[in-house]
Amino acid sequence: MLKLLIFFLNILFCQILFSQAVHTDIENKIQLEHIKEIKLFHSPPDPFFIGRPFKLSLVTELNEKIIISALLFFKTDKMKSYREIQLQGNSGLYQYKININDFPGNSIDYFFAIKTTDGKIYGAPVNDENILQPIKRTFIDPVKYYEQKKRLNQ
Repeated sequence: MLKLLIFFLNILFCQILFSQAVHTDIENKIQLEHIKEIKLFHSPPDPFFIGRPFKLSLVTELNEKIIISALLFFKTDKMKSYREIQLQGNSGLYQYKININDFPGNSIDYFFAIKTTDGKIYGAPVNDENILQPIKRTFIDPVKYYEQKKRLNQ
């Protein structure tokens, strides 16, 4: 009976944490566990080119033995809700290659989440108040990018 109760509470918690909202406002922001010793690192690749695949990477100091799952949530401006991708990792590095031709759009929003055996969920990136802040990037034309870069370097 206790296992069943824990199971239902876990499902309820996951539904609340990862539910999709069409309109986001301050009350709908997700506050995550804040432990200074636990760190998740992500540096967005720059730039994001139209039609070219790119790799999103997350590095964590969490011990692999306590990680249940590492997830990437992303959506393009043409998708209604976030897509959840299970990340495969080794030695704290988790990566996923996104082929934007499979997910059309002009921009992308994404964030990472890690669930541990003690039931905690950590996310990246977060702001100073430890509220999840999805990264938003617009895809740019590679030809125009390099032409502009060439002009600036002259």
